Amino acid sequence: MKTTLTAAIYTRVSTREQAEDGYSLDAQERLLMDYCKSHRYQVYKIYSDEGISAKDIRHRPGMIALLADAQEKRFNLILVWKLTRFSRSLADLTASCEMLDKLGIALISYSEAFDSYTPAGRMVRSMLGTVAQFEREVTAENVALGMLERARQGKRTCTDVLGYDPDGKDSFRINPEEAKYVNFVFDNYLIRKNISEVAELCRGMGFRGKRGKIPNPESIHKILTRPIYAGYNVYKGNIYKGNYESIRTVQDFNKVQRLILRQGKISGRERQKKLFILPEGDNS
Repeated sequence: MKTTLTAAIYTRVSTREQAEDGYSLDAQERLLMDYCKSHRYQVYKIYSDEGISAKDIRHRPGMIALLADAQEKRFNLILVWKLTRFSRSLADLTASCEMLDKLGIALISYSEAFDSYTPAGRMVRSMLGTVAQFEREVTAENVALGMLERARQGKRTCTDVLGYDPDGKDSFRINPEEAKYVNFVFDNYLIRKNISEVAELCRGMGFRGKRGKIPNPESIHKILTRPIYAGYNVYKGNIYKGNYESIRTVQDFNKVQRLILRQGKISGRERQKKLFILPEGDNS
């Protein structure tokens, strides 16, 4: 009598991939459930990661749970829509598949028609993994080039900045309430010349960050050293004039940078950050 195999289904999609490929988590699940039904596989569990990149495994709760259950040998095979759903990192794919091979658990790709029960299937898996990593690296390179061009054109290269709200896809508009916090920090640092004192004053005033973060010396230092408040983008260690209204003048910003440099007080994670002296005369 033929033994019924138990399958684990894994689905994953990032927002960009869903838009390009048209395969949502639900669509992947339907295809894979039908596949299991046609092959008489018993489905142990469906594991999913939504809106998460395939860059690495460590930040995917669904994948972590899948591999943990694999260690317990709770199923005989893992079924994915495409190998890229499992991983685009060749290192992660190789390490995970070596573990699965030792456990006797097969990895089956629905759309690429291979399984790792056979030597030929394992060879195809390795080749597809190499292609997936190549595609990921090319995509990352293209994204970096696109972001660099945006910075050169003065377009915003981030979305979540205290003091600003996104204005369309390319610019910012000042958030008046949050700008009060930013101005308070700059004004009081120029007077008191002490980041810890400014943080304490901000807490007393009830100021909070974008996500409700309570002011501390590190967050105050971050505000004081962000060229964006003087109208400049920073990308890959270089500065570019932005196409949005500044909250502080370049002159005020530079005064603060020179003062911080003289004091030599850069704490915590901010210690290694580069301080920028901006070209004066662009705004006032």
